Amino acid sequence: MKDSTLLFRSLATIVFIVGIAHLASYASQKDDINYNYQESIDSNQKSVFPEDGKSKSNNNPETDYIIGKWKVNYNIEDFNGSVFYNIKKEGKYFNAYTYQYQDKNGNTEKAEGLKTLIIKSFDGYQGKGVYTIEYEQQQYQVDCQIDMVDENTFKLSYDYYGYSDVESWKRQ
Repeated sequence: MKDSTLLFRSLATIVFIVGIAHLASYASQKDDINYNYQESIDSNQKSVFPEDGKSKSNNNPETDYIIGKWKVNYNIEDFNGSVFYNIKKEGKYFNAYTYQYQDKNGNTEKAEGLKTLIIKSFDGYQGKGVYTIEYEQQQYQVDCQIDMVDENTFKLSYDYYGYSDVESWKRQ
């Protein structure tokens, strides 16, 4: 076999192996937040109608006060304004969806309704969840901490590979 043929076959094999490894690492980083959420609900879901016909209440007044509309102000390079979120209880989790954007001049625009926050545990004072952040047109799901300041304000904090932030969410 010629040396040039051997060289080209070796290079093709290396490119193929590196491509597969790159594809696998990219696929593992792209967690679909809605898929993971739905999968966990399906595996843990119980009927809200017991056999005796009486409905079980999934309400908890100690934690459900977080449900509602919230506003977060941002003053960053890409956006100077506010994002409005609607927190809903779905199963055993609280989920926050975007519903409106507002620029610094007060002009508003309807949001896409993206699920941005999943609060997986919340005791009425503190919670833990997964927050979706965007950096350079890429979305990342990061672990976050929720600390209630009062019934109308909470602090959402996260640290992702050295990029950390604390956001103040205010009830609307």
